[in-house]
Amino acid sequence: MLYNWKLALSDKRFRNKFFISMAIVIIVLTGFASLLAYIETRQGHNVYDPILNFIKPRDVSYFIFTITYLTALIAIIYALLSPYKFLHLMQMYGALTFLRIITLFFVPLESPSAIIPLHDEILKHTFYAGGENLKDLFFSGHAATLFLFYFFCVNKVLKYLFLTAAIAVSVGVVVQHVHYSYDVMAAPLFAYIAYKLITKFSKHYYKEEVPA
Repeated sequence: MLYNWKLALSDKRFRNKFFISMAIVIIVLTGFASLLAYIETRQGHNVYDPILNFIKPRDVSYFIFTITYLTALIAIIYALLSPYKFLHLMQMYGALTFLRIITLFFVPLESPSAIIPLHDEILKHTFYAGGENLKDLFFSGHAATLFLFYFFCVNKVLKYLFLTAAIAVSVGVVVQHVHYSYDVMAAPLFAYIAYKLITKFSKHYYKEEVPA
C-alpha cells in the first residue's frame, strides 16, 4: 500500500489532482458546516409522514453510531489500498456533500414532532459545532454515505456488507424519528448521482482505472 502511494504521489498529474480535489472537499465541508448552523435558525415546513406515524420512536443512537462509523472505517481502509480509489471516494463524498448543501438549502423542513435527537459525538464536535442539529434532514447524510460506499466498492463481500449497513442505518434513523422516511428514501438516489457524476467525470478526463 505504501509503495502504491509513493508511486502515485511521484506522478505530478496525480499529485495535482489529489491536492486540488482535497482542497475542494475541505471547502465544501466548511460550507456545509456553515449551512447547518443557518438552517437550524430558519423556519421550515412540517411534513406529514404516514410511516413515522406507525412507528413508536426509540433511541437507537448507539446502534446508528456504531454501524455508521465502523462501516466508514472499513470503507476508508479499503479505499486507501489504492491512491486512485481513495481519490475517487473523496471526490464522490465531496459531490454528495455538495448535493446535500443544495437540497438542505432549497428544502427547509422542521424536524419530526417525536424526534429523539441523535447522540453522535463526532458530528456534535464537527459539523454541529458542539450542539444538536435537528433540521439536518433532506436527505439523510448517514444513509446516503453508506449507500455511496456500496456503489463505490467493487469487492463483493464488502459491497453487500455496506448495503446491509446502509439499510440498517436507514431503518434506525426512521425508528428514532431523526429523519422523515422521505429523507431516507431519497438517500440512495443522491448517493448514486454523486457516484455516477464522479465516475463519468473521472473516466472522461483521467486515464486511470475508476472503480465501477
